[in-house]
Amino acid sequence: MSYFCQKMYFIFATITALTFSIIIYQVYLIQNGNRLHHPDVPIILWWTPFGNDEKLRDCENYQCYFTSNRSFQYHKQIKSFLFYGSNFRINDLPKWKSDEIPWGLLHEESPRNNPILVQQETLNLFTYSSTFSRFSDVPLTLADLPGITELLDRKYFVSTKEKTRLMYKRNLAPLLYIQSDCDTASNRDIYVAELMKYIRIDSYGACLNNAQLEKRLKENYLEILNSEDFLSFIANYKFTIAFENAVCDDYITEKLWRPLIVGSIPIYYGSPSFKDWLPNNMSAISILDFKNPVNLAKFLYNLSNNEIEYNKYLSHKLIDDYEIENERLRKALERKEEWLSNEFGNYVEEFECFVCKSIYQPRKTKIVNKKHYNCPLPKNPLTNKTDHSNWWTKQWTLEKCGAKILSYHMQNNLTINEENFETDKMKLFDRNEC
Repeated sequence: MSYFCQKMYFIFATITALTFSIIIYQVYLIQNGNRLHHPDVPIILWWTPFGNDEKLRDCENYQCYFTSNRSFQYHKQIKSFLFYGSNFRINDLPKWKSDEIPWGLLHEESPRNNPILVQQETLNLFTYSSTFSRFSDVPLTLADLPGITELLDRKYFVSTKEKTRLMYKRNLAPLLYIQSDCDTASNRDIYVAELMKYIRIDSYGACLNNAQLEKRLKENYLEILNSEDFLSFIANYKFTIAFENAVCDDYITEKLWRPLIVGSIPIYYGSPSFKDWLPNNMSAISILDFKNPVNLAKFLYNLSNNEIEYNKYLSHKLIDDYEIENERLRKALERKEEWLSNEFGNYVEEFECFVCKSIYQPRKTKIVNKKHYNCPLPKNPLTNKTDHSNWWTKQWTLEKCGAKILSYHMQNNLTINEENFETDKMKLFDRNEC
């Protein structure tokens, strides 16, 4: 036998052996999965790998086995499928049996990340939720806020007098804007562009760019947004434009928390309920409190030139031993202090334990609904009316059609063909039957 033939034979034998080993292992997991954990312990499967994997966890007085190995979907002890929203795909789903194996959704992102999740028909497929909404089972509303210490301390704080001096010395504008995602459901740039006509704004990102970052901040700035250098840079500005990429109840990101932490007043657009989470009633400014950008610009100009009035918005930084007035925020932050560190993994594990404990308790008739993920059709921030010119508005409606088709397939245990799914979705859309 030639050297080449010997080599090919060896490769073939190796591949065959590996394939056979994998098959044996899969069969082993299916038939003998109970050997990996106590036979009576419920199995919770991350269908879209995200949380704990191959781990037996104690959740107070209960115990569950968490895995992302799909071989366990056939195990007699499988009790729930969990999904991470960004990886939820209509052509890659298990059979839906809400009474036997309820689904759980974890998703901290806005709907532009996966628009089909906005729809009632999709949400109704789930029994458990962990979203940005305060009404979800494990709310992620404050996931981007580190804690009380960061909110109140003065590590990055720059006094109002110093900010005023820097405006003249470095020719800084009173307002800072830094965004590089210019295609958003909130259409935020259209408002900022109009506001720029009436008050100076330093815009450092790709969107509406008119200023340049220093080299040390410009290189990979998206990766250093929470670095000490970058936070110190933001602290030099009197106001920071904090516009979310989508408008949803309780969808609040670092865009609001970052300026609050450094002591720059946020000019906010996003969650209609955001004031429910501020340290006090004068911690941030909502654009919706003003008739138009002209009125907002006049207000900001006068506030920037009135140190006494300006400082009223910074009481959480200026008052020693400040106590947060907002009881809802205070209680939420005190609860987070029980964790050793504020990491997203803490929320994930809390959600896992919520599902685990729910499995052991008497089943209640419950489904996830719009309160758990409430994101209306995109509006024009200048008119506060539905923005039919925004591409994302069409996407919202399209996915409403998709959600109807998805729900029908799931409830009838039908296989989804992605090509047919898209065709049927467009037919519903064209007939205005979404």
